[in-house]
Amino acid sequence: MSQNWQQPQQQGGYPQQQPGYPQQPAAPQPGYGYPQGQAQQPQAPQPQYGGGFPPPAPQVGRQGNPLAAVGAAIVAALVGALAYAFLLSSLADTDSNPPEVTKFAYAGIALGALVGFVVFKLGGRNVALWVVGAVLALAAVFLGELYGYAMIMNEAASNYVDKIGGAAASSASVPSANEIFFDHFGDLFDGWKEDADAITWIFMILSPAAAAGTAFRLSNR
Repeated sequence: MSQNWQQPQQQGGYPQQQPGYPQQPAAPQPGYGYPQGQAQQPQAPQPQYGGGFPPPAPQVGRQGNPLAAVGAAIVAALVGALAYAFLLSSLADTDSNPPEVTKFAYAGIALGALVGFVVFKLGGRNVALWVVGAVLALAAVFLGELYGYAMIMNEAASNYVDKIGGAAASSASVPSANEIFFDHFGDLFDGWKEDADAITWIFMILSPAAAAGTAFRLSNR
């Protein structure tokens, strides 16, 4: 008597795999250890400033040569002082006694503007050089005033000698403007100081103001 044959069961209680294509492994579910959603793009690192403050802004303005600026300003001041003296002498009336001196305000302003232009052109945006230029402009007007008075005194003395004529005129010795300025500077300064008035000092102040103002206006262009 035959018995029904039964397929032996596999150990472990797992069901038998059906014949056919092998099963595909299931896709891993997002969870711990797997990225969530769409991957993020890497970001570029942001610049970090030390101390939490941005770096200092670059210095604005053209930089120059201070030594060259001071040297050129001194030359401009000396040339301007001579021009100022010649102008002062040409405007004076040396035939009158005492000589009449005519003041010209624009001469001091032009001299100061010249010094201020030279200082800015070679020194750039440098406030300390502007102060130096203002001092040089004031000194130039002062020297121009004194040398101009020396020229006026020389011309007035020459006119006086020509008027008296005779043997006294031939034996008279008229000092030159350089001799009056260098050899008799104290007497020259005393005479200029006695003749100076408020207008003289105002005109002298205009020169350094023009020097500093010219350099400031050119630096803001």
